[in-house]
Amino acid sequence: MSTPPEVTTPPAELAPAPESGPERPARRSRTALLMAGALLLGPLLGGGVGYAIQAQRPPTPLPPIQPATAPGYPVTHLSAQASAAIAPKPLAIDGDLRPLLLPEPAGAQDWDDFGAADSGDWESTDELAQEAGSSAQDFRELLIDGFRRAALASWQQNGVKYRVQLIQYFSDSAASALAQASTARSGGTPFTNGMDGGYRATSTPETYFETTDQFYFAQAITRRGDLVVRVEAFGTTQMTADTVRDLAKQQWERLA
Repeated sequence: MSTPPEVTTPPAELAPAPESGPERPARRSRTALLMAGALLLGPLLGGGVGYAIQAQRPPTPLPPIQPATAPGYPVTHLSAQASAAIAPKPLAIDGDLRPLLLPEPAGAQDWDDFGAADSGDWESTDELAQEAGSSAQDFRELLIDGFRRAALASWQQNGVKYRVQLIQYFSDSAASALAQASTARSGGTPFTNGMDGGYRATSTPETYFETTDQFYFAQAITRRGDLVVRVEAFGTTQMTADTVRDLAKQQWERLA
């Protein structure tokens, strides 16, 4: 008996592939187009209908303007005494400065402040300018800063020479007094108890600008309004700043 021949099936990868045409773009849904059109057309139609309804309404009248009522003040006549009583009182430092200077301490001797000015009297602009050795520059700065007037008290005690000055500026130049107090505060020990300014004392000797003599220096500066209180001390030995601090505080309190 003979074996029937096997039937051979060609593999799938050898079978001819069907011919394919060019790709076609996906077809847009008609429903999506209709929804997009409705979204665009809806606000336009709504706005047009709202405008037509508003245009047919009668205008709403505005309320009448009510004029403001002018305030009324009673007419009164003040006497000269009553007017003076309610007027602002002038500051004590607006009068003569000389009676406000610290008196010379007990046991102290007179000192002429290197011949610059008399103790207990007024001090002029040029006398102030001569104290630091740069008189021309100091003179210009005093005038630019609004210098008004100054008074001086000076004495010497226990080998130390003291200078107490009241230097006042015009009221519209009160910033000059504030600037001096701020500089003294930043360059020394600040005052407390509401006082502006500060105080300091040198630890090395300095030399007078007209001679070769040496001295130790201490200074305290504070202010009340447009009035500067400046206390300086010149000693042959090193001093503590407490001495000028206490004198400046006493002078400051006399201006209250």
